[in-house]
This record gives sequence, structure tokens and C-alpha cells, in this order.
Amino acid sequence: MDSACAELANRAALSKMLSVAEARPLEALLKLSECLVREPRSAVVGITGPQGTGKSTLISRLVGELSSEGRTVAALLVDPSSPLTGGAVLGNRLRIRDLPDGAFVRSVWAEDERAVPLRALISLELLEAAGYDYVIVETPGAGQVNTSVLRISDLVVVVLMPLLGDEVQVIKAGLMEIGDVYVVNKADLPEADLMYSYVKPFARGRPVVKVSALYGENMEELLSAVRSVLERRSLEGARERKRIERRRYLLEEALLELLHSAIREELGRVGGEELLKRPEAFAELVRGLKARLANRITGGP
Repeated sequence: MDSACAELANRAALSKMLSVAEARPLEALLKLSECLVREPRSAVVGITGPQGTGKSTLISRLVGELSSEGRTVAALLVDPSSPLTGGAVLGNRLRIRDLPDGAFVRSVWAEDERAVPLRALISLELLEAAGYDYVIVETPGAGQVNTSVLRISDLVVVVLMPLLGDEVQVIKAGLMEIGDVYVVNKADLPEADLMYSYVKPFARGRPVVKVSALYGENMEELLSAVRSVLERRSLEGARERKRIERRRYLLEEALLELLHSAIREELGRVGGEELLKRPEAFAELVRGLKARLANRITGGP
């Protein structure tokens, strides 16, 4: 194994490379492409669901439970950025408290309403290369539009809770199409049984588990359901297929980043008035963009 890949087992080296992945994802991908695993090392568990359902509290509890069993666990939390300012509150230390020894938590930001941006994909690859037994990925939101969590995870846990408003509309919003395990969190609330009764018929025979992440209730049933799905996926060879799908997604995002970067640079050299007064400027922009992309692909200036 390349020395840079071997160093990922060191937390300080891993943190440094994750910082590069966040700031300069293409550079990190090119530098550590040899570190991408050829066989699954980590069980990648995607956690998604509507805002406010207690996903972070649930992840904190899962990290603690798995760590107590002697498993090494990393959590990657994807936080949405502001569409106006571009800023994001990265809440890894705010939301995941009492981190067990050996566990690792990292937050990354997502722009343009992307649940799993390129920097998060590369961070996930680095965490698996580091050899964690479990990598838990929290995405901001889910439904019919944003289902990219399916492309990166060995299984998806959809977190719901009572008192979401119109429970039937929540269930119809596409969440019931993407989950492998469904969690009704905040089971200590009296309305939890009603929410469970709504969810169960739509789960298509997949596990539905009531838990209280806050109080640590029924976590063993949830972990049992997760392990059962992972074991079945391993026997079916589905985890290897998932890695192929994740790599395709990674390549798509890397190529899109190259394209967007070239577009921004090309537009940066043309003034707004020129676009308005010189229609031929559009054709010039396209030719310039093609040249930039060709140079980048071939390693030119």
C-alpha cells in the first residue's frame, strides 16, 4: 500500500486529508486515487429523513452502541449551506456529544441542495480507506428529488417521528421508496404508535422500529435490523455492486466539478456588457470552454 494510503489510519493524517477533500476535492481525488478500496471494508449506513426527526441524536446513540461492542465507527454529517451567503454551520461537535474513544466524526457542507456533494463522496472514500468498521452518513433531507443517499450506502435508514404534521403526506413524499429500515423516533411520545401504524403498511415488509434515541430505548432491535440487512447484502454480493455505483457517482461529480470550474473561469474573463452587445461572444465562450476542458483533460495549461 502507498505510504499516503497507509497514513490514513492515523487520525491526524486522516483529518488533514479530509480538509484537503473539503477545500480542493479534485486535488484530493487525484492524489489519493490509489487508496480507493477494491473490496468493501466498511459498512456504510445512510441516515436520512425530514428535518427535526432527531437524526443526529440517533447517530450519536448508534456511534456509542457500536463503539461499546468494540467496533470502529466514523460519522460523516452533511450540512446544507445557505443559498444566499454560502455559509454553513458544521455541527459535528454540537450534535454528536460524548464521542467514544476511537470514534471519528466529521461535518462537510453541501451546496445547491445536493445531499452528497463531491467533497462528501471523497471524504467517504477516505474514511473507508482508513478501515472503519462502520461509516454512518447523515444527509440533509430526502424524498422524491433527493435520493442520492441510495447511491452511496450499503443500506438506508429513514428516520421519521410523530407530529410531523400530515403523516400521510410525509409517507407519500417518496421516503417510503428509499429505505431499507424505517425508524419511528421519539417513541416516548404518545403519538408514536399512530405514526408506526401509518408507516408499517407502506414499508413493503421492511423493518419498522420504534426507538427513543434520546433515552436509548430499543436500540438493540434497530441494530439487529441493520445487521440483518448488511449480512444479506454481503451474501448477495450487493455491497460490491454498491461500490461500483458509488464510484460512478464519484466520477460524475468530479467531471461536473471540472465543467463548472471551467465555465466559471471562462465567464470570468467576459464582461456582462459584452454578452449583451456582442452576440458572437456566446460562440467565443463555447470555443474557449472546449479549449479549457481539453487542456485540463490532457494536462495542458
